[in-house]
Amino acid sequence: MPKTSTKRKIIANLRNKHRFVLINDTTFAEVFSVRLTPINVLMLMSSLFLLFSVLVILLLTYTPMQAIIPNAVKYESRQELLELNQKIEDMSLKLQVRENKQEALNAILNGKENIFDSTSVRPMKK
Repeated sequence: MPKTSTKRKIIANLRNKHRFVLINDTTFAEVFSVRLTPINVLMLMSSLFLLFSVLVILLLTYTPMQAIIPNAVKYESRQELLELNQKIEDMSLKLQVRENKQEALNAILNGKENIFDSTSVRPMKK
């Protein structure tokens, strides 16, 4: 029984009406007046929060501000990253081949040419 009475008290308090009045200090004239209930205030605050959330989501979706979101990469950017990664891999392979050739040439110049295979720059297996 006590739970139902507390629920009724809470519902009754949410339905209480209050008046918000703005009064001019010098003339004591009423400038603005509105009647509010706690339910109305709660609904107003939740609506404002929802509106603000939708605006932020729209800003992050349709403006350049989406760059601040991590892992939000467009398809074109992803393709460009993949192409750049492929170029890096190709260049590192070319550099490795060039280093192998340089090593073979240095070995030949130093008189150690018998350690390399005659058809490639790879060292011979023993």
